[in-house]
Amino acid sequence: MSGSSGSPLLLVGWDFRQTPVELRERLAFSPEKVREALAALRQEGLLAEGVIVSTCNRSEVYGLSGPGLDGRDPIAALTEFIARFHGIPVPEVDASGYKHTGADAVRHLLRVSAGLESLALGEDQILGQVREAFRIASSAGGTKSVLHRLFQKAVETGKRVRSETGLSSRPISIPGVAIELAQKIYEDLSPRHFLILGAGETSGIFYDLLLARGAKNIEVVNRTLEKAEELCKRGGRAVPWDQLESRLARADIVVSATSSATPVITREAAKAALHQRRGQPLFFLDLGIPRNVDPKVGDLDNAFLYAVDDLQEIAERNRQERQKEVGPALAILEEELEEFLAWFGSLAVVPTLTLLRQHFEAVREAEFDREIEKMAHLSERDQEKLRRIAASMVRSLLRTPTEALKDEPDASRRMDRAEAARHLFGLDRPPKD
Repeated sequence: MSGSSGSPLLLVGWDFRQTPVELRERLAFSPEKVREALAALRQEGLLAEGVIVSTCNRSEVYGLSGPGLDGRDPIAALTEFIARFHGIPVPEVDASGYKHTGADAVRHLLRVSAGLESLALGEDQILGQVREAFRIASSAGGTKSVLHRLFQKAVETGKRVRSETGLSSRPISIPGVAIELAQKIYEDLSPRHFLILGAGETSGIFYDLLLARGAKNIEVVNRTLEKAEELCKRGGRAVPWDQLESRLARADIVVSATSSATPVITREAAKAALHQRRGQPLFFLDLGIPRNVDPKVGDLDNAFLYAVDDLQEIAERNRQERQKEVGPALAILEEELEEFLAWFGSLAVVPTLTLLRQHFEAVREAEFDREIEKMAHLSERDQEKLRRIAASMVRSLLRTPTEALKDEPDASRRMDRAEAARHLFGLDRPPKD
């Protein structure tokens, strides 16, 4: 299978690189809209199979062309459908997206699953999003043999890249770097006390990372207590803002991510907390912009302060290290791509029918040669006549499956039938010695 427009495998997509956020928001699919769109695509005959991957950074429609195209260009028809589905003019949708077919579509999906197409190179979240897109499409009846195999391959490839390379091993987000730093300070986070200042997005990300790493003692201080309580629903305790300074001495690590224009932790407050801790160190991870912790706190004995700039330096070094892993990741992708393309190519009708005919002929020859030894009394002319009758029977037996494969207009059904034939007759098994 090549990347040419003749392939039944299709992809149209819009991502953060080529599409403005305002248009991406209009092209986004909720799970309900995914099911609705996939059903309509199959009903109109545009796609025989389909999967939609929709995240904050991309909307992509993968499909196997259907029988209802009536000579139309499948990519153009799919783009027009998406524009109509979202109520957006076709030229606007068409101008800002990307289109791939065949091997190029497969390669793109593998790159997405591996994190090579992500805003944050190598990020892990996209693999779960691809898996969820596959699950939704499968439950909606959108996948059959081809896209089922393709998305299984995409998930396997994403896992392999992450386990065999360092593409995702070093955090490059500020919360990710902060949690890594916390683990370097205290290898086991479960007994340590964390005090999180703020309940916004950054605090929420850090909170999730703490829970994932087994932290059990988390307090969240926020000016609006209800927001802190909402964040702590899965664990931890919400604390009123006026209790901030009294909670400092209990914390091992203070993580601050508020929107305050002035520091919320002063040198005097930190000094008082350190006095109560009697020589035990206190670590401050200041994720706020502007700074939430007075820079002078870092001058105190047993106080260790890391601000955003410090974490950015670590993140940049990690980005550079991740970039070095792109080559090994691409090598894995090409291996997996070649394997999928070999399987996909085997579903083509002609190779399957050739193997099926060869299989039947081999069986006929073997059985005829074995039985003819018991008919030595027959003349050569009679033996040849029997041989022709056997060959005619094979042709008759093959006529119906040949027509069923060749004449099926639905590409997905055609490939399903080809795969079934190869499986039922063992056409992919190596020949016996």
